[in-house]
Amino acid sequence: MMQLYPEIYACIGCNACTKSCTQELNVMQYIAYAQRGEFEKCAEESFDCVMCGVCSSRCPAGISHPQVAMLARRLNGKYLAPKCGHLEDRVKEIENGTFQELLEALMQKPVEEMKELYNHREIEK
Repeated sequence: MMQLYPEIYACIGCNACTKSCTQELNVMQYIAYAQRGEFEKCAEESFDCVMCGVCSSRCPAGISHPQVAMLARRLNGKYLAPKCGHLEDRVKEIENGTFQELLEALMQKPVEEMKELYNHREIEK
């Protein structure tokens, strides 16, 4: 983090970033996590960031908050978070054509019916 975003260590703690966040995130907190190398916490705290950049535009230290958050999320996803076997299995099923018939049938449905199916879908846990 120090090599790519050394400006995070110039944070003066003014909290302008958090006050200006359109998502009401605790931006200053996730920058503090990044400063300490706690990328998992930074990734979680910044998860709902929409990368609008308002926080950066208000920062007197010139911190690129959304970019710091994105790096933390990528590091967390690639190196820290546990692997998701379920996801790998699903990708293999898609590659093998398991859902091809279902997808083709869905593509023939009108938009309103698709919206209804989506709104009443069963969500996996």
